[in-house]
Amino acid sequence: MARLRDDPGLWLLLHLRPFGDRRHDGYGRCAVCGAEGRFVRNSWVLSRDLRRRYGAALADRESSFCEQCGSSLRVRRIAEVLVGLYGTGAATLAELVREDVFRALRIAEINSIGRMHPHLADAPGLVHVEYPQEDIQALSWDDATFDLVLTSETLEHVPDPRLALRETRRVLRPGGRHVFTVPVDPALAATRSREGLAPEHHGRGGGPFGLVTRKADMLVQTDFGRDLPDVVRAEGLDVTTDGECIELVVIATRPPT
Repeated sequence: MARLRDDPGLWLLLHLRPFGDRRHDGYGRCAVCGAEGRFVRNSWVLSRDLRRRYGAALADRESSFCEQCGSSLRVRRIAEVLVGLYGTGAATLAELVREDVFRALRIAEINSIGRMHPHLADAPGLVHVEYPQEDIQALSWDDATFDLVLTSETLEHVPDPRLALRETRRVLRPGGRHVFTVPVDPALAATRSREGLAPEHHGRGGGPFGLVTRKADMLVQTDFGRDLPDVVRAEGLDVTTDGECIELVVIATRPPT
């Protein structure tokens, strides 16, 4: 696994943060690597505009880093969902990828899911691609190729996320799942296109971290609202969710028939 010091941005977030963030640190067992320890909050992971819009909840989700492997709360939440869906005895993702049931799955990871990716890479059925080199709106794979598609913070950057959902449904086998996260604005009742609105970018941090990420250009195309489950159902997928709004993980399943 890549060492934390090999990621200068993450190293900075673990060691330099706003005064007062320390009192919001958490403690526990990481659902990705299994280490017991501190989860480091750093609100500089978000730009000032995003902190103003979403508040502390999104800063917690995008930081709360495991001080051992660097996994954020969002990444750990996905790991918890995968362990719940596929684990036969595993308590962490690091254990799950060694279990026969998970190792038998054909998995598409579209964009690396943070510090979870080095663990997923041990799964023999994993295919990893990056958007936009692999266009999630026009996937190159045959119908019914995968048992599991994973995306995290990807659909909001796609010009047509509904088309992307139809594509992930197409490449899933009957009963297969697309497990994903997107930022959900709890103040927004209905999902909307950002066309005509002021440009918004993700990946640009605040404070000293902003110096590292000032050229990040992940343009947001869609603001997802509280109707997200309905948006997914409209594309022919069954939906269950884990968590509430900001911490939501969506499990979209292709119906068996």
